[in-house]
Amino acid sequence: MLHKVKEFQLANRMKKVLKRHAIEIAHQIPGRIRLKSPHWKNNPHSVNQLIDKFKHEKRIFSIDYTAETGSLLITYDYSPVDHIKQLEAWVEQIESVSLEGERQ
Repeated sequence: MLHKVKEFQLANRMKKVLKRHAIEIAHQIPGRIRLKSPHWKNNPHSVNQLIDKFKHEKRIFSIDYTAETGSLLITYDYSPVDHIKQLEAWVEQIESVSLEGERQ
């Protein structure tokens, strides 16, 4: 039960962080997520910062950027062992990159 409560809290936090930075979850299944943002359309510079943050993550298999739609397709290891902690870390990284981009 506690695990479900933590998942719910994380989901709410993720939605707030993503919304604050105009990022939406276009599609999601375990191990695969597509994020979209109008700020990413034809703007590889801002997206490359985010990709650079994640390219050394051992649980992320690939990140594909589509400039025309402003989307990122991320495939990752969906092991439930520490899934919540990993998602929290990734949300924090997305937020830090987004904040850096806003300051520039």
